[in-house]
Amino acid sequence: MKSRLFHIAHSIKASFRTFAEALTHAWRVIRLQVALTTQALVNFTYKKIDGTIRDAVGTLVNKPAPKGGHRKVNHTLLTYFDLQQNDWRCAKIVNLLF
Repeated sequence: MKSRLFHIAHSIKASFRTFAEALTHAWRVIRLQVALTTQALVNFTYKKIDGTIRDAVGTLVNKPAPKGGHRKVNHTLLTYFDLQQNDWRCAKIVNLLF
């Protein structure tokens, strides 16, 4: 988990004033990822690319694998199964609102 934390922090550090702020944001992302993998329903908020705020309801528990099978890990995106749209979605980690 520590290596994943630092991968996330290093990939988003350009969006924050200090590395400590990036690390704090990365910890929040890790907690959200743990909640998504252990809870059947997780509410979170992020800013979409067009600037609108989206309240998402998602999970990673007992959901079908994304089309195309195994994919390379991208530490700048949070991928989740959207329970409102019943489809896979992703959000930029720097756009997550805590």
